[in-house]
Amino acid sequence: MTALPVIQPAATSSVEGIARVVRVLGDQVWLEPEQTTSCGHCASSASCGTREAAGMGSVTSRLQARRFLLDNPDGQDFREGERLVVGVSERALLKAALTAYGLPLLFALVTASVVQGLYGRDETTLLGMLAGLGLGLLAARLNARRLAARGELAPRFVRRARADETCASV
Repeated sequence: MTALPVIQPAATSSVEGIARVVRVLGDQVWLEPEQTTSCGHCASSASCGTREAAGMGSVTSRLQARRFLLDNPDGQDFREGERLVVGVSERALLKAALTAYGLPLLFALVTASVVQGLYGRDETTLLGMLAGLGLGLLAARLNARRLAARGELAPRFVRRARADETCASV
């Protein structure tokens, strides 16, 4: 009798980025993602508002709006100003994209096809498509809540970032 081979689970790959610790609250940490592009390096740099010091549309206000909470169940000793590498699994990102874009589109197209087959009028088909889009958006919202409740979309602490590490080198 031969032993069955042990199959190792596939390593889950993740999309990683660097974020700075802006506040530590016990076992939770508030992080702010680092800016991924520098002023002047994109085609719309003249009109993007990154040159403003503060206020609506400035880099500071946009980064503050992107702050997120990271649970710290392991009790790591994080300090304000520290840079961390955080990641979200590629599978979770795919699920989120399919939920946000795929479900509403699928509902809209299927509903439009059914209504077109039943009534054959463009106006009715358009109304059916809009109704399907509304149902798809509702389904997407419910699925997004389910994904969030299961913790699939939550970023995870990967490691502390090196001093010379940038988002491009992660």
